[in-house]
Amino acid sequence: MAVLPFRPIPFFANKNRAFWRLQAAGWGGAMLLRVMSGLANAQPLSFLVLVLIATITGFSISLILAVIYRQLINRRPIITWGITAIVLPIAVAFYAFIDGWVYGLYAGDTGGSFAQRILGLLYLDATLLGAWTALYYMVNFFLQIEEQNDQLIRLENQATQAQLAMLR
Repeated sequence: MAVLPFRPIPFFANKNRAFWRLQAAGWGGAMLLRVMSGLANAQPLSFLVLVLIATITGFSISLILAVIYRQLINRRPIITWGITAIVLPIAVAFYAFIDGWVYGLYAGDTGGSFAQRILGLLYLDATLLGAWTALYYMVNFFLQIEEQNDQLIRLENQATQAQLAMLR
């Protein structure tokens, strides 16, 4: 039996491709959870349009956050976390506002105010974008540590080779 040569490639060998794969998997999973929740709560199939709009909105906001966070990742921690603590609540509020507005268009006047609807959506949207932010920073800090570790190994190998050359 012939075996094709298969050389595994590390997941983060191409950081850009890994980002898009994680984006698709994460937001696809969030959409699936919302769909399953809606179906379990006997929502009509037209509810799926709301879920799709909410997922596309969250996906788009996370792309904007990625651009902002990419600029912050190599700055001093106080700047990184301080600006993140300002930007993230703004993004969550914007996400909840859009979700509330779309849901209001869908449901019409259900007796609750727009502000109540937004407050009800804040928790879910904060959870999604907060988890996304934590994962973004976690993956990027992990990659930085791995890169520094690889550089340290290369320097140790160079030092060892220099010592061996000196002994010869």
